[in-house]
Formats: sequence, C-alpha cells, structure tokens
Amino acid sequence: MKTTDEELQRQIEKGDFSSQGIDAHAYQKVFGALKREPEYRLPLYFADRVIDLVEEKTKAKESALDKFWMGLGLFAFLIGLIITFAITGFKLSVGAFLFISGYQGLVIFGAAFILLLNWIEKKIVKARGMEPLN
Repeated sequence: MKTTDEELQRQIEKGDFSSQGIDAHAYQKVFGALKREPEYRLPLYFADRVIDLVEEKTKAKESALDKFWMGLGLFAFLIGLIITFAITGFKLSVGAFLFISGYQGLVIFGAAFILLLNWIEKKIVKARGMEPLN
C-alpha cells in the first residue's frame, strides 16, 4: 500500500519515515532545507541608498514643480507688465538715469569692485573645495 503525499509529510514531521523508501528520504531533505532560514544579508548601507533614491526622486519632482510655478509667475508678470504699459501709455526714456552721468567714476569703481569680489570668491571656493554661495 502506497502512502499519499500528505500522509508522508505528516509521518516525516512526526519522525516516522524509516520504512517509506526513497520518497521519504527526498521529502525529509526538502523539508529540512525549507526549515532553515536563508543566509542572505543585504549589502552594507542598503537602506541609506534606498533613502537617497527616494529623496532624489522627491527633489526632482519638487524641482519640476518649482520650474512650472516660476514659468507661470514670469508669464503672469509679463502679461501684467504689458497690460500696465498699454493702460498707462508708458514710453521708455533714459531721462530717469541722467543723475548718474555725474558719477561715472563711481559707477566704474562699483562694477570693478563687484567683479573683483566675484573673482576672489571663485578662487577661495576652488582652493578650499567648498560649494559656491548661491
């Protein structure tokens, strides 16, 4: 009389499989392997890498949304500027900047000083390996 798989499994779980033949020994090996926990370990810093990927995706989405709102804001600003110019009859004139004509030296010094500070910052940032101040 041949035993069914379920009966064979119950006998093996109880420990009675001595006279069941080759099937019983095969089942015993399979069940023994299934009872052991796998010896797999995740790589070092696995969780940190997953978190970094999630943060990158979140930042990319936020960046795209920021660019959309920035573009929409600029578009609305330009439309508002055009409507304002049309309603008020604005005419472009350089007369508002005539007060600067007496301070040419100061304007040139200011531009040169700003360029000098920019150059110094780039040299310091590059030399120390820091990130630029944006």
